[in-house]
Amino acid sequence: MGEADADDQETRATLYAVGHALALVAAAVIAAWTLVNIWTLANPPGHGTVCALVYPAPPGCAPHARFTPAFISAVVVSLAYSAVTFLLLTQGRHRAMVAVWGLGGLLILSVLAGQFVTWGGVRG
Repeated sequence: MGEADADDQETRATLYAVGHALALVAAAVIAAWTLVNIWTLANPPGHGTVCALVYPAPPGCAPHARFTPAFISAVVVSLAYSAVTFLLLTQGRHRAMVAVWGLGGLLILSVLAGQFVTWGGVRG
């Protein structure tokens, strides 16, 4: 009976380690994808593209208004990634919900950062 319990504990520890590593990889992928998306959106449209003459300008037609939101979003996402990685390395080993909430929060923040850059920051 003791051998079966030891094998079960070893299997459980291996599964926790794999899940923990996958959570760290997922956090890195989310952060990297967000940073690439932010700076892709911050680039002005290519030379020779036409923007509609409407007010306010559609996204991509005011490149000077996108650098500051892109920079702020990149800093916020980088700090959030650092915080999630810290949580995963400290508390995430013992509590699975910390990993779920951390990754979910990072994912929501990445979507909001993309929208923030798309629309050129806060209006007003």
